[in-house]
Amino acid sequence: MNHEKLDQIIEKSFKTEPEYHLPVHFAQMTTSVIIRKTQWLADLYEYLYLTIVAVILLGMATAIYYLVNKEFLLQIVTFISRNTIPFAMMVMMLNFILFADRVLLRLLFSRWKRT
Repeated sequence: MNHEKLDQIIEKSFKTEPEYHLPVHFAQMTTSVIIRKTQWLADLYEYLYLTIVAVILLGMATAIYYLVNKEFLLQIVTFISRNTIPFAMMVMMLNFILFADRVLLRLLFSRWKRT
């Protein structure tokens, strides 16, 4: 394509109005969607990091109790094994509370907030 024809196309495109119109708040809507998605990922990673740290700390405490007093650890294990369902429900409830606090509430409040 030669330069004269390219210049004519560019001049014609500058003189004609586009057939589509963006809303006035298009840039604000786009940035808010991007911010919400990045905030969602950041909150989710924070929840995962907190969960991993809690599991590691629990594992370290269990290892220390194993080295110091095996009988006490065996009593805890037998108590948990006898009460498996209530213990599992409590762990799931605490996990959901952490997830709701760190991820869901932030997502809901950022969705309701108008900027």
